[in-house]
Amino acid sequence: MRFRSKNPSDVVRDSRRLFLRLSICLPALAAACGRDAAEREIRAGEAFSPVDLPVLDSGAMRLGAGALPCLINFWATWCPPCRAEMASLNRLHRDYAARGLGIFAVSVDEDIHMVREYVRRSPLDFPVLLDSGGKLAVRLGVPAYPTTLLVDRAARVSSVWVGERDWDAADVRATIDRTLAG
Repeated sequence: MRFRSKNPSDVVRDSRRLFLRLSICLPALAAACGRDAAEREIRAGEAFSPVDLPVLDSGAMRLGAGALPCLINFWATWCPPCRAEMASLNRLHRDYAARGLGIFAVSVDEDIHMVREYVRRSPLDFPVLLDSGGKLAVRLGVPAYPTTLLVDRAARVSSVWVGERDWDAADVRATIDRTLAG
């Protein structure tokens, strides 16, 4: 059996196609850590039904009941954009907690030890809830990590942010201010 080598012009053409495909796909992949496609994606305007989730190292809580409005950040320790936004999310919590905004980080990690180690090295001032394997994230239609939901006083999702955010940015804070005022 003999293998034929590709014609050099075919190799160049195939390389160009691969480069074109990567140049289209890589920015989208870099924007957020992906996950398996959801049957649906969560959208602004949807009702947010309360859900019980374990809190890292301290029992459980009912998310979406009582602490409204709130910001719910779905993240994972293995997701670089998720980790990158945590410091500004922590500053947001410090700036808005007194104004009544609850902030919750919902980890979709399967290994609680990874979450515990991350929080030990990078302490967070807001609760870290556990959604092992992302079951709630899939049910809600979270398209990628990080994804953050802003839930208003009426338990409606008022904003959905997919991908890393700078929580110090004026436009993001203006959106939160409008939700708090409403």
